[in-house]
Amino acid sequence: MAFSDLGILIGDVTLNKIERTTKDPMKAQEKLLKRILSKSKNCELGRKYNFADIHSIEDFRKKVPLSTYADYDPLVDRMIHNREKNLMYTGYNVRYCSSSGSVGKPKTLPRCAFDLWNMQCIGFSCTVSTSAHYLKNVMGKKMPPQMGPLVLVLTGHRLEDNKQCNGAGQVPLTYLNPIMRFFCTSPTSLLYPEHEELLDMPYLQLRFALENEKVSYIGSLIITLVTTMFDYLEKNWQQLCDDIEKGTIGENVRITPELRAEYEKKFKPNPKRAAALRKEFEKGFDTPIAPRIWPKLSWAYGMVGSTLKIYLEQLRHYIGNDIPIHNMGYAAAEGFFAMPTELNCHDGVLIPYGIFFEFIPVDDDLGDEEPDGSKTLLINELEVGKKYEMVVTNSSGLYRYRMEDIVQVTRMHNNTPMIEFLYRRNLSMNVANEKTTTEMVDYSAKTMFEKTGLEHVGHSFYADFSTNPPRYCMLTEVRGEVTEEKRQEMIDILDEELKGVNEKYYKYRRWGMLNRPEILILKPSTYSDYNEHLRSKGVVLNQIKPVTVINSKPREEFFFSHVLTEKSETLDFVKENQDK
Repeated sequence: MAFSDLGILIGDVTLNKIERTTKDPMKAQEKLLKRILSKSKNCELGRKYNFADIHSIEDFRKKVPLSTYADYDPLVDRMIHNREKNLMYTGYNVRYCSSSGSVGKPKTLPRCAFDLWNMQCIGFSCTVSTSAHYLKNVMGKKMPPQMGPLVLVLTGHRLEDNKQCNGAGQVPLTYLNPIMRFFCTSPTSLLYPEHEELLDMPYLQLRFALENEKVSYIGSLIITLVTTMFDYLEKNWQQLCDDIEKGTIGENVRITPELRAEYEKKFKPNPKRAAALRKEFEKGFDTPIAPRIWPKLSWAYGMVGSTLKIYLEQLRHYIGNDIPIHNMGYAAAEGFFAMPTELNCHDGVLIPYGIFFEFIPVDDDLGDEEPDGSKTLLINELEVGKKYEMVVTNSSGLYRYRMEDIVQVTRMHNNTPMIEFLYRRNLSMNVANEKTTTEMVDYSAKTMFEKTGLEHVGHSFYADFSTNPPRYCMLTEVRGEVTEEKRQEMIDILDEELKGVNEKYYKYRRWGMLNRPEILILKPSTYSDYNEHLRSKGVVLNQIKPVTVINSKPREEFFFSHVLTEKSETLDFVKENQDK
């Protein structure tokens, strides 16, 4: 049995469970909550909130308050540094998952075996199974044996209590290390590198994948990594073909001496494959290149949420419209929440047996104001088309935890809502799924002004797609003149500060998924003029908030009309789009 067939078999078991529980989601939710409370009634939080005396969902909502990460951070620290047990839940802590958090410190959350098993079955096996059924039922073909590039890095790190910590999306694949060679073109030393920052990852990932004519899928955690790889291929295919022909690794390729020695033993001269690749590359990249160099390519997977649609267009340029894409689902360090039921879609069905869900309605009329959390809705009370903030309770010690993720109900699957992730509350910039918060950009800007000695009046950030890859553009008003030399110094410092506060920004800059930022200087009195502009439209002064992000056409038109900086690709890009 091929490993892909085994994955389909395990995935089918999980899909059947999802299908069964989504027919009566409240029954599954009640059963799950009862299990969570019973199992953890004797842990520190269970005793604090008297789980033993909670006998219904209504009891739970009355006796346990809504929570945020700040409520758990001291307990997690005690687990890591003091190795204390049974604090957040009763049972063995297998490992940790990390995600973006406050400035300088990512969120770190424990994971129990129950949650990890669900993540494994849903995150890996369901993906393969759903894709196999889609290929058979919609496209009329059998999924071929799975072999392809995993465009990602799975390396985690050990914490003080010697437990492993990874990003949530890495976990399902981390446990497959022993069998990776059966379905992945990259060796494990490239998937789990000790010094990833010292490696030319796109070159090495492509070097192994291009040699293999039997590639049948392309996978990553987010599609931006895949588009970056193809962009590298378009610019560097000649060197890759030369190295494949000779069986060498170019001297200009960044790689550790140990891995260079290991991989040079693996690579043999392959002039036949190099010639076949050159023939296709020389035709150009105007038509999709991936199916031309990998005729067995059948599907792809990676996060393709609404915030990444521009990258989906770029990916389609390389793989074409006939290759279906699995969206992987909606997951985070807190759990696995929703799973796509088909390919080429952006939404997924809520999984009622894995997480206990509550939802806070979001009123669009309130703008950026925080929604009232006094009343939550249950999974059977949601309406299609409405937006909600997610509140989750899991088996790993989170109780009525505010995710700050805003989702929209798109449709129903059986009797269970399907949702699409829209944005994260307090999220400022997210051009490549790096999730930089308002706190992070404000801290970076403040530090930059302190280091440059400039007197700051105001600043706003803009998602700048004038370059490839995209970048952050900060528009700022300062007191006094700013020379071009000083402006470039500001850009360099801002870049380094953003790298320091957001690990994903740091990695994506290194991987070529984000460009060096831009800073544009605004005319004096820009921000006071903007406030007067709003007041002239009837906005009450005490309702005017600082403009952290330029995310609307009126804001874009106003602030870019007040730019002093004369030369910038960003200015040309904005003007061109405004003229259309």
